[in-house]
Amino acid sequence: MTRALGLRTTLALAAFAVVGVAAASLFVFEENVSKFLIAPRTPYQVYSPPPSPDYDLRASWLFAPGDGSDAGADIFYVHSTTYYQRAGWNAPIGDAGTAERTATVAAPNEAGPFAPLGRLIAPRYRQATLFSFFTHKADGREARRTAFADVRAAFRSYLREADPDRPLFLVGYGQGALHALGLLDAFFADPALQSRLVAAYVIDHPAPTDFFGDPYAAVPVCNGPDDIRCAVAYTAFTPDFDAEIRRARLRGMAWTASGDLAPVRGRPLVCVNPLSWSVGGKADASAHVGAASATGLSVMDDAIPISGAVGAACDNGVLVVDRPEPPYLRRRSGFGREWRVQNYNLFYYDLRANALERLAAWRETVEEERRIAPPIGEAEVVTGSPIIPID
Repeated sequence: MTRALGLRTTLALAAFAVVGVAAASLFVFEENVSKFLIAPRTPYQVYSPPPSPDYDLRASWLFAPGDGSDAGADIFYVHSTTYYQRAGWNAPIGDAGTAERTATVAAPNEAGPFAPLGRLIAPRYRQATLFSFFTHKADGREARRTAFADVRAAFRSYLREADPDRPLFLVGYGQGALHALGLLDAFFADPALQSRLVAAYVIDHPAPTDFFGDPYAAVPVCNGPDDIRCAVAYTAFTPDFDAEIRRARLRGMAWTASGDLAPVRGRPLVCVNPLSWSVGGKADASAHVGAASATGLSVMDDAIPISGAVGAACDNGVLVVDRPEPPYLRRRSGFGREWRVQNYNLFYYDLRANALERLAAWRETVEEERRIAPPIGEAEVVTGSPIIPID
């Protein structure tokens, strides 16, 4: 009996040891396991992307250009990654889980700050699956190019019916921020669009300073709270996400002039501090207008503001943010949850207040421009004009 009990004890201890080793190994290799579970198994070379959306159909839009008739601004919004499956490199437009995450988590927290300023326009698109952003191989690049092709087509569709005098915001988060950069490059050399642009908000995706060129670039970086026709860019993490901070600086990719994707490693990154609205710098929590968790709300609902929750400082191109006290304002972690769309926006009300300030500055500037240089009227054709020789 004693021998049997001893054997059972030994086996139990061995089982506990095996479980312990497995758990420890899982913790150590957590990132690799997480990536394995979301990695598509089919190489892109033999992969058939889902059908492209038809932007003449309302179903291809989260918020369609024809929705509403507000007299304010247009806000063209590109949402962050909400497709995490390994079934394919790009999301089918009709994927139910993706649509629900986009509508209940991404849109309220990302587009919500801008909704009161006017009319939201937001395409559904064949977004690149989450794993695409962990590889520099052709598969990940092609998936992102497919996604951007949809966003570009949606923006063209929007422009066909857009009011040429209406102010425009461009807003993108995460993967959507990458595509917003692509739109700036593809469309905003046009002086008419430059004139319409209030500001572009490129959030939580690395944006190299060389993308914006010299101070006379078509869309320069904003360096003040009321600058217009410029871009705000930052990628924010609390200090405990040091691996993600390193990844943003070293492993991110951005568009090149040739339309390809190139690593940002070794390239300085733009960091506009959303507490001071200047490039670089540091601000404490007294400057923080308000965070919010808007998950589950309509984009038009006002989320409860949490003011004075965080300070923030730009550090080598990344916005390092104080760890907020409320747990629901903290980035989730463990087994890839830190990579997914978050349930809050730390700068929800800061973004709203700043967008309103820039819109007022844009209106004032446009009014002054029209006063100094009124629009040219219809041309008159002069025929039979005499030519008088000069002796």
